[in-house]
Amino acid sequence: MATEMENESYLELYDIGKKETVAKTSLAKVRFLPRTGERIFFARQGSGDWISYTVLDGHYFLGFDSFTGKPARSSSEGLTRITLYVEASK
Repeated sequence: MATEMENESYLELYDIGKKETVAKTSLAKVRFLPRTGERIFFARQGSGDWISYTVLDGHYFLGFDSFTGKPARSSSEGLTRITLYVEASK
């Protein structure tokens, strides 16, 4: 059974050093997408515990049909996924 997040468009941060997704959120909650070279900050747990990543690259998957695994006929249909490839800021 699919979870709510699997049926919803989302943004994920993929840490290239750890080779794993470090954050994932609904695209509806995102107000701003950082560009390559910019930093992104997010709270690990609660306030005051922030972690910083630098965006290296971004890939946009628009209109992806999660059932067939292929692009949807229209960009307004299907799932949208944005993956930002990041590294821990120095």
